[in-house]
Amino acid sequence: MGTYIIIGAIIGSIIGWVTGFTVITGIIIGAIAGGISYTMYASRKVNNPTNEKKEQTLQLREEQLDIKKERVQTGEVKIHKEVVEEQKTITVPIKREEMVIEAGDEEELRIPLKEEEININKYPVQVNEVSITKRQIEEIKQIKEKVKKETAHFDVAGDADVIINPKSETKD
Repeated sequence: MGTYIIIGAIIGSIIGWVTGFTVITGIIIGAIAGGISYTMYASRKVNNPTNEKKEQTLQLREEQLDIKKERVQTGEVKIHKEVVEEQKTITVPIKREEMVIEAGDEEELRIPLKEEEININKYPVQVNEVSITKRQIEEIKQIKEKVKKETAHFDVAGDADVIINPKSETKD
């Protein structure tokens, strides 16, 4: 409304100046004319709904899920060797010499006696091999999540006839 009054005041001051009236009188008359023209235009717009659409739309929305995957560490496996001692008993036959003296007139004899002595040497021998690998296993998980969806609800008052058309199919 203010725009109409200002425009009317400007036009009224110009007309007042051209016709010889005072500029103040032209501004007042122009502002009054602008207010009246706004009121007429606004009442014509309310009383004459020619621009009104017959069809109105209501936008319905729903939530959609956006699924993303992220790799996270779920655990760790530490592999190391451990030395375990155990006692082993092995039977090894050894030979030794014995001196047998039989009575007689013999001179003194020296006979060296010998026996087998056991020497133990230890050395590592590969007895097993452990293979360590990683592999990926794909499995399918089902995720359940609640999503919201807007639906149209009709409240009918009085004897209004409502015809609900099935959803029209659109091609994307």
